[in-house]
Amino acid sequence: MIKEKLIKRSPIRVFESTLAGGLGAGNLGVIAGRKGVGKTAGLVHIATDKLMQNQNVLHISFADDPKHIVTWYEQVFREMASACKLENAMEVHDDIIRHRLILHFKQKPVNFKDIRNSIKHFEDGLDQKPNMIIVDGFPFEQATLEELAQWKTLAEEKKVAIWFSATLHRDKLDIDDKGIPAPVNRFSDILQVIIMLKPMQDYTEFDLLKTHAHAKEKRLYLKLDPKTMLIANHRV
Repeated sequence: MIKEKLIKRSPIRVFESTLAGGLGAGNLGVIAGRKGVGKTAGLVHIATDKLMQNQNVLHISFADDPKHIVTWYEQVFREMASACKLENAMEVHDDIIRHRLILHFKQKPVNFKDIRNSIKHFEDGLDQKPNMIIVDGFPFEQATLEELAQWKTLAEEKKVAIWFSATLHRDKLDIDDKGIPAPVNRFSDILQVIIMLKPMQDYTEFDLLKTHAHAKEKRLYLKLDPKTMLIANHRV
């Protein structure tokens, strides 16, 4: 399969259609779930789809070692290429990684000025801005509304979509009256899209808890395949 056909048939098109075009520039979205359910894998699949379209992705990690993040990208690409029998897979691989930068912030809290400086280096290096920013392992438990407001301002200024991952309590979910779990629910008003990963018997379900007001569909017919760790179409 050629790259263009792979992009057209990608389950991310279902993702974008349900969200009335996707997360959208200037907006914040979050994929939440317990540790180990596939948050990073899901975000990397979304990011790789952007890379396949020759768009730029900045992946900021607060959790994993950057080498581990690279491993996720390699695994997701291999699975995509194998499942679709992608032609010239290595050429495509070498081309798309030029559009990706991974940054790791181990020290917490991180000065937001450092984030902005890192983005400037990204823009200077590629001579263009990122089209998507992934923020993996963001410490929502310790975060404040003021911090999220800074990310929102950044998204609007840079005209970029920013996806976060959020880790939920392992043993007991604290869910509010809107069905949104803590600690994400403290930031519901500033987040445009909220998705929770729900482990089922044979797959992980994407539960759409909040989306754009103009979106017609309020359910994501997608799953995370535990064998490939790829997002897949899933009609229940």
